[in-house]
Amino acid sequence: MSVAAAGGRAARFLGELSRPVLLALLAAFWIACAADPARAIKEAEAAQGPPYHVALFVSQPRDDLCHDPGDLAAIRRLAADEQARINQRGGVAGRPIAIKVFDDERNDAKAIANMRAVLADRNMIGMIGLGNSNRAKAVFDTLGEDIRRSSIPFLSEISVSALFAGHSNVFTTRASQDEERAPVIAAFTRSMGFKRPAFIGASGSVLSEALRESLVGLLGDSAIGGDHRIKLVDAKPDPAELNAMVADLVQRQPDFIYLAVGSRASGDVMAALQAAGVTPAMFVGGRIDALPGKVTMSYPSPIYQLAWDNLPELYNGRLRKLAVLSPSNPWIFEGRKNARAPGWAKGECEERPDVRGIRDPFEPANMRAIATGVRYADMISLIAAVLRGADRSADVQTLRAAAVSRITTAYAVGRGAYRGTFENWSFDPTTRTAARTPFIMILPRALGRLQLAPVQFRRARDGTFRRIQTLYMDIDLVKAHHVDDNEKTYFAEFYLSLHDNPNVDIGEIEFANAYIDPRTHGRQITIEPLHGGSSDRIYPASMKVYKVVGRFLFEPRLETFPFDTQSFSIEVQPRRSDAAFIVQPPPVSLRDARVITENWAPIAHYVGYDEDFVPVIDSFTHEASVAPFYKASFVWQMRRETTDYFLRVVVPLGFILGISYLSIFIPMSRFDSIVAIQVTALLSAVALYISLPKLDSDTATLSDRIFVFDYMMVSIMIAITVLRINPVIAARRWLVSALEFLHVAIIPALVVVAAYYVYGMSVAGQ
Repeated sequence: MSVAAAGGRAARFLGELSRPVLLALLAAFWIACAADPARAIKEAEAAQGPPYHVALFVSQPRDDLCHDPGDLAAIRRLAADEQARINQRGGVAGRPIAIKVFDDERNDAKAIANMRAVLADRNMIGMIGLGNSNRAKAVFDTLGEDIRRSSIPFLSEISVSALFAGHSNVFTTRASQDEERAPVIAAFTRSMGFKRPAFIGASGSVLSEALRESLVGLLGDSAIGGDHRIKLVDAKPDPAELNAMVADLVQRQPDFIYLAVGSRASGDVMAALQAAGVTPAMFVGGRIDALPGKVTMSYPSPIYQLAWDNLPELYNGRLRKLAVLSPSNPWIFEGRKNARAPGWAKGECEERPDVRGIRDPFEPANMRAIATGVRYADMISLIAAVLRGADRSADVQTLRAAAVSRITTAYAVGRGAYRGTFENWSFDPTTRTAARTPFIMILPRALGRLQLAPVQFRRARDGTFRRIQTLYMDIDLVKAHHVDDNEKTYFAEFYLSLHDNPNVDIGEIEFANAYIDPRTHGRQITIEPLHGGSSDRIYPASMKVYKVVGRFLFEPRLETFPFDTQSFSIEVQPRRSDAAFIVQPPPVSLRDARVITENWAPIAHYVGYDEDFVPVIDSFTHEASVAPFYKASFVWQMRRETTDYFLRVVVPLGFILGISYLSIFIPMSRFDSIVAIQVTALLSAVALYISLPKLDSDTATLSDRIFVFDYMMVSIMIAITVLRINPVIAARRWLVSALEFLHVAIIPALVVVAAYYVYGMSVAGQ
């Protein structure tokens, strides 16, 4: 054979194979794009060039803690995730950002050195953190003027706003001692009618002294009868000063005490007061659950504290949704052993087994770690948001000034709010403190559980605090049925019980997600009163009970249909702004978990809250403002039952694939019969898909992907059959053998892999 003839045959062979090869390349490209359809766009938008820097100031956990509280781990992980997202979206002024973490190791000198290094960085466009008030005072006393001249936006965690009052570029994500904490405590004192309050603080504590000065300024010089400052030695009260303070309060007999000596010293102070018979209601400066349980449980009067998150029996609604949609492990930060704690050598600490696979990420300690990490991530995102549209040719000093100006104006209290991951952020334009009005928590006598106090306060537009109610409420879902994924609705029957409150009844409650009938423009809901709260031999006298039947909206996520888990909620909020309230549900262990459902299996129940806002612009004055409101959601997570889907879809598709697969063992002399079987199988799969109820989903469901996979497998088998009778391929035994191997071995292997994937999805949904 001549070279020309051989070349001609090769050309014809390649020409005949060019179409299937091209189709294969196109299919591979389609699969790659389907795996990440936005990759090309993201790569085109990704930031490029030398990075701008954002500094994070952090501190190591206390040495005496047996286990790491997880704050530092959460900050590092969530900040890195936020950095990656920002850079993928275009960064800041077209350049990426790089996070730099500075650990002060709980040391003032180290904190000052860290700040000096950050101020010397010419690419620094933001600083975040620095929470300890004493340490912050040391930093500002040494480098305050340098911080002000740098113009770097500093989103700190300083609680005493007086420390940075003269620095227009310094903000704080903490509620101000002067603007939020003390005014709420003072309003609570007046509302409860206390006449003889006393103050116990720690000498030398910036935070304690600031609280005392603010309370005196708000209540008057003569309002606080006993005013004591105790020296702390290794976080313990000095015995002589403690005894003198107790003796003085025995004489004064206060009806209320402000205790601000830190969590580790509070237990000793409370025990000494109780031993002396001085046990009025008390407001502690730290967390009640950080105090010794023996002291708090034996204290005969209510104990109060302020809180901003981790409310009892309530979850942050946004956090719960996000964590539910992600694997558990990435959200667990708290619990690792702190080997430096002296309690290990003394035998006081206990080993905690590493059970990260089954631990609840919503434990209070872990939730605090998540909240801390998310706060840092939100501030990184805020800096990027205010500079996203900045001129790419602007120098660093211009970017710094623009960021400070934008935060002060666009996210000023009452005018705008930055919607963070789990909460909304706005800052007082004068004090530059975050508008975060705290909740008041109470540990009632002998109850053993924290809950929201009956009286709460919210800041009004004029800066004053308005009293609102805590609504002690429960919803017992009896039946959930007629779930419609396309209409995004379901019917619910439940009992609603309220602790008798003369200011709030069912008429003041709006079911925010009740379905509105487009014909009547009314909510499809019926309320039947069962008990009005009066004395009764059946119902408790202090309770109001209603039976409610209605149609409610939900937000289905159908990516994993039919192995999906959905959240069905009943959302309540105040009907009127002048009758505002926040909901306090009973403990989870006391709620009725039984629910009658159709084709759904209940797996979890929780109550979430969310503070949202309504942006308002006056069309005449063009003045922007926001109207905040609280919303509570009683949520039931349910898993869809899949028995019907397996019988109607999975089993028939398995038979279709099996018949198509067996057709290869028919002799090629019966080519027409082989192709007829395979084409019929493909059409059967298409017909089965068409016969199923359609879901109105913007994304492909797992069921859709199962059918597409079936189409692909049958189509590949048809293509293999056709190629085997192609004269060019049939003349090459090795090609025929390769196609037979593909049909006999590779296709079943792909089906097994796909089946394992579907099985994994079904298990994940349980």
